[in-house]
Amino acid sequence: MTGVQWQIPPSMLHLLEQAPTDRAVVVLLRHSVRNHLPPDDVGYALPITDVGQRLALKLGGLLRGRLCTLQSSPLLRCVQTAQAVAEGAGTDITAVPNRLLGDPGVFVLDGRRAWANWEQLGHKGVIRHLINETGALPGMARPDEAARFLVQSMLAEAASRPGIHVFVTHDSLVIATAARLLGKQFGLDDWPWYLEGAFFWPTENGVNVAYRDYEATHPGPLCGLAETDVLEFARREIAATIGLDNGARFFLAGGAFKSLITGRPPRDLDLWAPSEHDRTLLLEALRTRGARPTGERPCADAFDVAGSIVEVPHRTEPSTLADRLTCFDIALSAVGVEHRPNGEWSVMVHPLALESERRREVLLIKPMVNWKYALATLERMRRYAVELSFSVPADEEAEVWRVFEAQDAVLRAGMIERYRRTGAGGFGIMKEVACRN
Repeated sequence: MTGVQWQIPPSMLHLLEQAPTDRAVVVLLRHSVRNHLPPDDVGYALPITDVGQRLALKLGGLLRGRLCTLQSSPLLRCVQTAQAVAEGAGTDITAVPNRLLGDPGVFVLDGRRAWANWEQLGHKGVIRHLINETGALPGMARPDEAARFLVQSMLAEAASRPGIHVFVTHDSLVIATAARLLGKQFGLDDWPWYLEGAFFWPTENGVNVAYRDYEATHPGPLCGLAETDVLEFARREIAATIGLDNGARFFLAGGAFKSLITGRPPRDLDLWAPSEHDRTLLLEALRTRGARPTGERPCADAFDVAGSIVEVPHRTEPSTLADRLTCFDIALSAVGVEHRPNGEWSVMVHPLALESERRREVLLIKPMVNWKYALATLERMRRYAVELSFSVPADEEAEVWRVFEAQDAVLRAGMIERYRRTGAGGFGIMKEVACRN
């Protein structure tokens, strides 16, 4: 690259001037100038050059007074770019590492399997697939679902704070994500230069997407409880925690799938084993991946896996995903994916979960099968509403209280005791119990 006169891409100057100032604007930015990658190497330790440092500082200067947050692929050249942008902007903002942006990145689930695609198709061949094809390559995610989830998660991280939110990544993620959200089949001429990025910001009609001279509005919501979104969420979370080769049959089911609505990481993942053998395989897979026990839980073993909390319930029944979903009282929890040892997957979404998403209301599945835990269910319903910016219909709350008040004094006391053991003690539940009991 000797003799090349690198500069901040003109598209960046144009889009920074065009971007609105009254809302959060997300920039998915390719890192700054680096030297050529070594043959057959992703260049994990390859730094940016001196020229790359100067250009990133200059770009940061253009963001002075507008830069709100920084996130970065953990790879060195991205981290260095983010640090230089912050320095140039005159801010002490620290870049937060985000593995959706690289190592492995949102399009890669299993790095070992995925590397074979690069060996077989080459870098350009893999990118052509990410831009143009529907299905997933071995070890990789379905491109459209992955791109939409990445943008939704970045917008969630920006949290509606007006200003520029920069996410430093690699060329493949920039061009594939821009192509998917714009609905364009890009070619080599559209490849991002160093420090070139795609811009995203919310509008009344969805998400505005801008890359170079291309601009469009992608209708919202970006993700939801559609079966393909649910499946890709499950594949991504399982690959990141216990791995795709764990050999167990199990169900990922419960409230974790709310992340598809919020864009934020799940609080925890519940992995339900249908047999003691499968449960043993899950625990072995977690230990193999360095999972740390997080202390006793009433009904499950819990682990921290690289910052994600995974719970493996003690109970090993029921034995089917359909029966597992009948054990939930909140419709938004009745969403699940089954993984089988041969790598096959199946998805089930309760119709009331889809209705809950459509109405933006937290709905109950009636009659309540876990009625003895009705008070904990009510607390969870109110928490879901806060997390999702949904509402809890008055008649749904009334059903919980009807169940509680229909019991005799002994059973009501038992329900209160169960709530004290399993609830978090929030949302005023005990105050209302005192008024009704």
